[in-house]
Amino acid sequence: MAELPRNNPKKAMLSAVIAGALTLGFAGMMAKSCSTPTKEQQEPVNQALEMVDSLASRLVLGLDNDATLQYATPSGSIVTVSQSTPRRAYRGGGVTYISTPDGTFLCSTGVAPSPAKGRKPVTPPVTCQEGPGADTMSPTEAKAISAAFGGEFLAPEAALGRLATIAQGDGVRAGASKRGDAQCVSVTATGIRTEMACVNPAGLLAYFQGTTDAGKATELVLQYTTPSVSEEAFLPPKVAPAASAAAKK
Repeated sequence: MAELPRNNPKKAMLSAVIAGALTLGFAGMMAKSCSTPTKEQQEPVNQALEMVDSLASRLVLGLDNDATLQYATPSGSIVTVSQSTPRRAYRGGGVTYISTPDGTFLCSTGVAPSPAKGRKPVTPPVTCQEGPGADTMSPTEAKAISAAFGGEFLAPEAALGRLATIAQGDGVRAGASKRGDAQCVSVTATGIRTEMACVNPAGLLAYFQGTTDAGKATELVLQYTTPSVSEEAFLPPKVAPAASAAAKK
């Protein structure tokens, strides 16, 4: 099988991808914001970053729990996210992306040829690329996930990373609001349009309007969630022998 971009696992509760190329660990960011620096080292308070930090702390708790979520994307497709720390799986539109400490898989379902008259429908071919395992998400993996779903989806932790990036720009403005029972933070900066993320009481990303890691404007809406996940969610789809042999070449 072809190999995915290498992911360097880091033992941290959450690493959020920012600026499409940099990683900002929210666990570290929160530790920094909670520490008491000396007067000589004290910097002006970045209220926008503190607001994002607070929202991120909610997401950290949610990411640590088993859950199955379904997000609607602008094109109308549905992406199902399965999480059971440190395992993650994303499925939708014939695409499957699975990330576990044992391996990373990107699989796609092709178009099945039309069956001959009187024959049973042909099972669509599935091809997979395999990469090294990962404990947490890297910037490279976040980009790969976004690209796999046509650039209109991004992982929940990457959504908070986007806001953290904007919050460190020039002319930053931020605001808090509610969307149903979810807490929301919107951030804008000079030359950057407003982006917003909402996290519900369960610590799950309920809404995001902004830019994906593929650089595409998007809007994600959480449509369904359940506090459980099946073990099958982290198994790659079966690959036909012929397709498997071809992928290894």
